[in-house]
Amino acid sequence: MFICGLLCLPFAALRFCVRFLVLWLRLSCVVYVCAVSTAAVQNPLLSSARRRQLPLAAVFRDLRVRHGIKMSLAGTLSLYLTQVLPLPHDNWAILTVLVMMTTQYTGSIAVKAILRTVGTIAGALVGVWLVGDFTSTPSIFLPLFFLVLAITAYKYGQFGARQVPYAYYLLGLTTLSVVTNGIATPDQAWQVGIDRTEEILLGSTVALLVSTILWPRSAREEFVTASRQSLETIGQLISIQAEAYAQGTEPSSRVAEIRHTIPPRLSVLRNLLQAGAMESTLFAARLSNYNAYLSSLISLFDGVLILGRWHRVDAAIVERLQTEIELVRRAISEEVNVLSASCRPDEKLPPSSLQDAFGVFIKKIEELRDQGFFATQPTDKAIAFGTHFAAIRSLRDELINIRNVTEGLPRFGQPLPEAKPHWDLLPTIDWFWVKVGIKAGLVGVMTITLVKWIHPPGATAFPLIAWLQTVLTRPFVRAGGTGDRGIFKRVFFGSLILIGCIIALLLTTPFLANYLVMNLALVAILFSLGFLTARRAGINFWMLFTYLFISVFVGLNPQQPVASQNIIDSFLGLIAGMFVGAVISRLLWPVLPQNLLRDNLLSLFAGIRALLREDPHPEKIRAQLAIQSVEAQQFVQGLRMRGYSEKEKAALSALVRQLQAVVPRVGHLVSYRKNLPPIAEPLLRPSLERLETEFHQILDTFSECFRQGNCQRDFPTLRGAVHAMDEIVHDIRESRILNVHKVTEPLRMLDLVGRYHILSDDLEECSRIIRDLKIERYWGDYSL
Repeated sequence: MFICGLLCLPFAALRFCVRFLVLWLRLSCVVYVCAVSTAAVQNPLLSSARRRQLPLAAVFRDLRVRHGIKMSLAGTLSLYLTQVLPLPHDNWAILTVLVMMTTQYTGSIAVKAILRTVGTIAGALVGVWLVGDFTSTPSIFLPLFFLVLAITAYKYGQFGARQVPYAYYLLGLTTLSVVTNGIATPDQAWQVGIDRTEEILLGSTVALLVSTILWPRSAREEFVTASRQSLETIGQLISIQAEAYAQGTEPSSRVAEIRHTIPPRLSVLRNLLQAGAMESTLFAARLSNYNAYLSSLISLFDGVLILGRWHRVDAAIVERLQTEIELVRRAISEEVNVLSASCRPDEKLPPSSLQDAFGVFIKKIEELRDQGFFATQPTDKAIAFGTHFAAIRSLRDELINIRNVTEGLPRFGQPLPEAKPHWDLLPTIDWFWVKVGIKAGLVGVMTITLVKWIHPPGATAFPLIAWLQTVLTRPFVRAGGTGDRGIFKRVFFGSLILIGCIIALLLTTPFLANYLVMNLALVAILFSLGFLTARRAGINFWMLFTYLFISVFVGLNPQQPVASQNIIDSFLGLIAGMFVGAVISRLLWPVLPQNLLRDNLLSLFAGIRALLREDPHPEKIRAQLAIQSVEAQQFVQGLRMRGYSEKEKAALSALVRQLQAVVPRVGHLVSYRKNLPPIAEPLLRPSLERLETEFHQILDTFSECFRQGNCQRDFPTLRGAVHAMDEIVHDIRESRILNVHKVTEPLRMLDLVGRYHILSDDLEECSRIIRDLKIERYWGDYSL
């Protein structure tokens, strides 16, 4: 049968190409007209006064309104085109539109179109091959079917930073749809394959054209805008802290308020990294540049926090340097304003005065040293000043780095800048997605077996729903959901809602038989869905639930008289699919937010130890830890379960922020410890090595706590090693062996010692936070 099908393939392909060309031309014309009709609202050449004259300009600038319009337009267009062509099952096109419209960023339309077309056609061929040749031999059919679904689900997640996932996703989706619809009639396998291919390609094409032509969103430009906003916020914090430090006053009460606004902004950048890499070829090609920017931004935030340490301990020293510190502060504020200001893609950044101001600062310190001023200051004040000097130098270095990285970010309409060293941040084998792939394969095999064995109601929707619910697990958590925890409760409440929908449809079907009413109802549902989900970073359970409801609703085709039994069967199939997907997802390797948080924390501890050991690829480690720390903060904010109080949430959030600050501090410490003055190194190095050994011990203890789910234990203390280091510094200062050198030599020593002090305080603070955690109350596998 398969050989006969291959002989018919050229004729089927010709028919498909002709219909697809007609579809593309019609669709392009419709979307073009819609785009032109709204161009006046979004035209950047219009003056602001002209924009204010447009009555709906403010409404159409709202991202939620735009996404709602795009979602409703794409849905109604796909419904219209499936009936004009005509295609047998318009619900497959609608479902494809809904899933694909969650990817809101434009990129290379040619690459996207090719990948989605290849994935869909390959899935149809695989499905036809399985149904046409192996349905009579389940011992071969089921293992092959399992492998196809498992591999496509694994590749969908494992290639998370590329555009390839869409090809694998559509390959699995199309294979499942062809097998589900063709297994009852294997002799019609080729017809089913062609129909499903046309329907899914229509949906993906509609979603692609609408999102590309109508109010397109560029991940590159949005990253630049969001990064400037984050930098501007951090700049406000720098200005307040530096001014308070220079004048010896208490910082403004706004400091705490501003600090709490920064983690959400970092989460926005993290989500843009994920979405942009999957949507835009140019974004993915320079992903290392974006990772470097995020890492530098976190390091800049860390430098600001250090300025608030040991406030006024070194006031006597700062008073003599007040003018120079104020000059550096103004230069830093000026540089932040330059870097956070909007500019055209082809516009060059103006030169910086930061280096000159810092040079004046160093010269003044040298003058004070020559006058013998520093020799009269106690060791604790000298170390405090060294710490603050390290913070100011870190601010300078990170701003210079951000300037370089900013010029290396791809901009719209400009040639690609030079790429920074690229590392594949994904593991060779991603075991998380291996487990998801196995679950996806099992769900497919189980549901197809049930379809053939007991013939459940709504059999065509049954396998699809269970498979989608299993594959899209991690995005649930990234979108603020709870993963598989509590999934049975959500499925139960979802089933009650669907029963209410059955009753509502039984009562309203006569009204929906009117074409206008049906389309208005669909537009209202799709617009509401797009409006409410426009700012979501992924797909959560209730979004997927709504997608599947709309698909079943459209599949009923209520424009024509619908039998009551068809309505009941369709929604019962949806309910059964949700329950099967819930059983597999929850009982086999469940995706729980507390487990993902644990894995991220363990990775943070391991990465910090790797930096201390001078890993040969420190920039790669820092980029990984920057992303993981932001993701861990997302898990902390999204975790909701019994025993997880607001106090516990605040403590975990503080721990993640502390670890987020530790990462750049360790990176700076490792890079600067090589610059220890040669004459002081034999004296100071043994105490520093002892302190680093204790750093590793305390990090190992942290890892053991979260691995075992119990924080009630004694933690190593760093006070003895820190005190021994201070004694050596005191002896070196008393001997005045560094006085014959340039002022940079003692500053380098105080800078390094201050960094060890900061890191010691950070780890002691982590110990205090972890000791008070009650993770045993919620760390296990609870709440079905």
